[in-house]
Amino acid sequence: MLSRLFQTLVDDASAICGAAVAELRLLPGLLEERETVPAPKDKRPEAGAMEQVAVGGAVAGTRARREALAKRLRALTERGLFPQGAFKSVVLSRCELEAAAVMELGTPLAPFELWSAEVPLWVESRFAGSLRLLLEGAPPKSIVRTLKGVGHEAALQLTQERARRRALGLLDASRQMRALLASAAARLRRQTERTSVLRVLSEELRKAGFECAVALTQDEQRLAVVHLSHRPGQTARGLTALGLRRVSDLSNLAVDPARAPLLAALLSSPEPVVEVRAHATLRALFGRKATADIREQLIHIFDFHDVLAAPLRGGGDHPLGILFAFGPRGQVPDLGALADLALQASWALERCALRERAFQNAAMAEHEVELRSRELREEVARLIEIDRRKDNFLANVSHELRSPLVTVLGYTEMLLDERLGSLNDRQRQCLQVARSSGRRLKQFIEELMDFSRFELTRAAPRLGAVDLKELVSHAALGLTPRLLERRISLRQAIPRGCPRAKGDKDQLHQVLVNLLSNAERHCRDGGRIEVRATATPDTLSISVKDNGSGIAPEHLPRIFERLYQVGDNVGRSREGLGLGLHIVKSLVESHEGQVSVESEPGKGATFTFTLPVWTE
Repeated sequence: MLSRLFQTLVDDASAICGAAVAELRLLPGLLEERETVPAPKDKRPEAGAMEQVAVGGAVAGTRARREALAKRLRALTERGLFPQGAFKSVVLSRCELEAAAVMELGTPLAPFELWSAEVPLWVESRFAGSLRLLLEGAPPKSIVRTLKGVGHEAALQLTQERARRRALGLLDASRQMRALLASAAARLRRQTERTSVLRVLSEELRKAGFECAVALTQDEQRLAVVHLSHRPGQTARGLTALGLRRVSDLSNLAVDPARAPLLAALLSSPEPVVEVRAHATLRALFGRKATADIREQLIHIFDFHDVLAAPLRGGGDHPLGILFAFGPRGQVPDLGALADLALQASWALERCALRERAFQNAAMAEHEVELRSRELREEVARLIEIDRRKDNFLANVSHELRSPLVTVLGYTEMLLDERLGSLNDRQRQCLQVARSSGRRLKQFIEELMDFSRFELTRAAPRLGAVDLKELVSHAALGLTPRLLERRISLRQAIPRGCPRAKGDKDQLHQVLVNLLSNAERHCRDGGRIEVRATATPDTLSISVKDNGSGIAPEHLPRIFERLYQVGDNVGRSREGLGLGLHIVKSLVESHEGQVSVESEPGKGATFTFTLPVWTE
């Protein structure tokens, strides 16, 4: 591409001016990013400062002839026949050729005379090179203006090419930097530990041409260097100069930014990147430890002079630390890339800090939960032990109360039967009251004993096949005297061929006894109780219905709670302790069944429970 441009320039120049030979010489690296040397004012560039990049010619002749003329032009240049000047204008001079030199060209050229012309080329106000032409014969007066125009056009094309190449270079560098920043952002997002974030940051900065040191805040106040990206040998020599052995020892040199104005200014700087002096930075970071000699050693070891500092900030503009970057000498650093990398590093470090705090809080919460759970377990164990002792005490007390009560009721019956002598009406009335109260107390004690036995054992049901008709008959047998005394009729509606239930016979017997006792207790004298069973392929439904006083709707949701009692409509409290229905619900649910109640005040209540069908 460049060679074609150069060749076009010399061909156009030779064609316009009719030159036998046209030669283009430029300073090396003119169209690259390297700086060119300004044009001297008092002398021409030294020999070798420019290089020939293209040769052409317009005079008729063979290629060998043009090449010979170019060779002669270079020989004349080396002999210094071209005039000395400041290259500010076109220089014309006559070149005398010896006869021997003419004969060496291989083609008779005489009689003729050669004129040389040198046109200086300026690119962006800097001397860039020259366009030299070898003219046959004396040039016309207008050739000077023509040569100036040719030089101006050539310089303009070189300037445009330089600008184009610079734009392409900047575009390519920008594309590469965007790819670098995207890669760095993706890598930093994947890091979860601070050490890995600093390692990835060093690698990405090295791709951008930087070495770095990272200073982070310690305990929310002090600032210390925690990472160096240099080679291990450099790092070891630098630590030795400071009298340290490991990078972790740098934390012992942590400094309070309040006592180091430079660090405080960097932490609070609104600029994303700030350039600071190396000596001032080292003195602020290491204090008295970094004397002038040690600072010189560190600058020599790490090969830096100026330092670029980028503050690292977390959420809410909270200072996290400072990123110090060192670029190679003589290279213009990309401050935008450094600022973007510092921003990505700030986010990554903030995520790591949040993650670390979350883990710490989770660990503290877990410790507190474990401590609280242990306390609760101990408290539950203590309460269970207290409850067990209470149940044992209740069972013992119930048993001890029942024994003398049986004796009292026995002697009361004997007295009422006049086995120990005749009674008058007042004595009989008093003994009947005592017997009624004794029976009531005996019922309370038996209910307490049932509840204590249930709470103490809570054994899993021993499942088997249970005949419902037989179960209801046995349950009603114990209540027959009480039912006869109160003239309460008991009707069983269990169909023939009713499938057997799956359950524990003893526990289901207790369920029916409690429901029948509850129905008897709430029936008025002369009432009726009905036990009905219905079957489906999978379940049996057993209901106990009475025509007693019923239950008000507001009491139905709590009727199966332990110790819950419902007062009578006429103000008389119910008999019992409120434990029977609670036991019923617990036993039915242990058989994978359900219990429910339907009632209407004044029309009695219906208690229904379900049991699985025996299928074996």
